Amino acid sequence: MADRVLGQLSLADGLAASDDDFRPGIEGAGLGAIRTLLGQRSGPGSGNTSYPAEPLVRCLLLGMWHGLSDPALEAQIRDRLSFRRFAGFSLSDRTPDHSTLWRFREELTRERLIDKVFEEINRQLEEKGLIVKRGTLVDATFLQAGSRPPKQPKKGYQGPIKPAADKDARWGKKGKKSIFGYKMHIGVDQEHTLIRRVEVSYASVTDTEPADALISGDERAAYGDQAYYTHARHARLTKANIKDRLMRRPNKHHPELPPRHKLRNRLIAKVRAAVERRFAVFKKRYGMRRMRFFSLAANRTQCMLAACAYNLRTMIGALYPPDERRA
Repeated sequence: MADRVLGQLSLADGLAASDDDFRPGIEGAGLGAIRTLLGQRSGPGSGNTSYPAEPLVRCLLLGMWHGLSDPALEAQIRDRLSFRRFAGFSLSDRTPDHSTLWRFREELTRERLIDKVFEEINRQLEEKGLIVKRGTLVDATFLQAGSRPPKQPKKGYQGPIKPAADKDARWGKKGKKSIFGYKMHIGVDQEHTLIRRVEVSYASVTDTEPADALISGDERAAYGDQAYYTHARHARLTKANIKDRLMRRPNKHHPELPPRHKLRNRLIAKVRAAVERRFAVFKKRYGMRRMRFFSLAANRTQCMLAACAYNLRTMIGALYPPDERRA
């Protein structure tokens, strides 16, 4: 059975106007290829037809941009004209409910289809010349778990400890502060700060462990703070003809950095600081101060969606000035 047909416009759709419709800036960013990329969702035989993948991905992107839960997103898609138009629904189309959005996100998680979406968007951005590959900035941030951490037993208690609802979350430490949750690691293109690589791990994983996966291999330099420098990584970057721009750190043999390394670190810090704004966007605008899901796989999908949403918004800012988007 074929997926349901959406977006057949009527006279009422043509007469309706929306001031905050941002479709013109998005249409060339790879979303149109998602329907073919992810394939048909409706199974064989009789029964209700499924929503195509493309409008559902667009719905999830809207949820990320506006920091909405699935029930809130369902209401906004139903009521807001700009949401309907961006997702591809006409005024007469039935829009997906929150359970449909939830099941589709699980589908993206289970089959890792979100990776295909992310890669296709970045391929389109590279074709537009927005991914320059002059340098990659790497960094990581803690993401607090959606559930409460397991309770510490009282002194002298011998029984089993009640686990947290999120069994994948772990304890991590930033300075003197302990955080229960996950870590998001990203590799960002230096020119327009577009996200090229995403890794999500337990909070207990150190920043340096997934760092090699954040470096694409085709950039001219790699920038990172002191947590990322190792002699082995320096050797790998040198062998790949990638300039090592990782900040040096003191060790037991050299407890004090020489002045030239201190100056080098300050110069690198000015460049790599641009990556930190990505995490501020995720936490303040996309509602990711606390994760919503209770598994590493589901939270990874949410982080990948956030990276897709951020890259598309950054593309609009780079290619379409506000005056052009209003025209």
